[in-house]
Amino acid sequence: MYYLKIFYLKNKMRILLLGEYSNVHWTLAEALKKSGHEVMVVSDGDGWKNYKRHINISYDSKFKFLLFLLRLLSDKRFRNNDIVQIISYRFLFKNKLGYLNKFVFDFLKKHNKKIVLCAFGDDYFYVDACLNKKLAYSPISEVDNKIDYIQEIFQVHYSRTAKNLNEYIAKQSDGIVSCMYDYYISYKEKFEYKLINIPLPIDTEKIKYNDNIYKDKLNIFLGVQKARIEWKGTDIIIDGLNIVKEKHKNLVDVNIVENVPYSEYVNLFSQSNLFFDQTHSYGQGMNGLMAMAAGKILFGGGEYEHYKLIGETENFPIVNIRSDIADIGNKTEYFIGKYNEVLEQGRKSHQYILDHHDSIKVAKKYTEYYEKLMKKC
Repeated sequence: MYYLKIFYLKNKMRILLLGEYSNVHWTLAEALKKSGHEVMVVSDGDGWKNYKRHINISYDSKFKFLLFLLRLLSDKRFRNNDIVQIISYRFLFKNKLGYLNKFVFDFLKKHNKKIVLCAFGDDYFYVDACLNKKLAYSPISEVDNKIDYIQEIFQVHYSRTAKNLNEYIAKQSDGIVSCMYDYYISYKEKFEYKLINIPLPIDTEKIKYNDNIYKDKLNIFLGVQKARIEWKGTDIIIDGLNIVKEKHKNLVDVNIVENVPYSEYVNLFSQSNLFFDQTHSYGQGMNGLMAMAAGKILFGGGEYEHYKLIGETENFPIVNIRSDIADIGNKTEYFIGKYNEVLEQGRKSHQYILDHHDSIKVAKKYTEYYEKLMKKC
């Protein structure tokens, strides 16, 4: 083994992880449990993705909503935890029920020791950072604001209600954890004193690594979330890949899949050489990281600022792409016929995950952070 997989506990903790984005909390929970902590994940499975959880949240009817509230108030597992970590400021209720997050947050803060807010995705502070140019580029600055999804982002995360709720929960939380540069910079100005960046966790034992080899055609994979095509720059990636496909019909295979469950998704990208993620990000999301763990070459966010934040100074395996069709095409074409380079770049991708995202290493960073919070009065 390349390093000791289990680290010794100073103190066993009871940890409640509330909400889910792209399997982050479940992956973290499994690593924390291996280290001896008692962990419970409560979520709706992140919608159609249907990730694992210990308690399923369903509030698609008033009756189920009332049942959940009763359970929250009566179930002892929602009390006396050392750490409660919420996936975002809207960790349970969305849309018209969004304001109820404050009620649940206050209950959890009162009946548990410490509460941690995650900066893992779209929220008021991220939208505000985009609008105020704290990020040189972002979906909001580069995508037509009339797009339905962008309008929804503004309605959900940039209303007065959203601002008040996000600010309240950020101020009242004992700590804030970001997972990449985009979200770290969004919170840094107001909350640097309680903010830490910890990379996303990847279970490297469950994702099979294979050398990145191709013989006849360069295999290219792109996963599409239909509702977020413009937000992630998927439309631009598709245009770039179509040009490559047309120019090199006998040299590349382009596999584009849409809204498939997690297990099927992993199986589909396992045969690829190049994996495309998104154009508007400084860092990498869970899907891109999983592909890197499997030895694929990731096209996505690989900006200097993100590498610096996580402390990487030598290994820069991500092919950084922005909203430029020609650039995407050129960077893709570069790997055609580069058999040895594809192999070596895949190995660097895998090593990058082992160094920064292995779930046991990430869990250790969380444990150290939680212990610091527990020492504070």
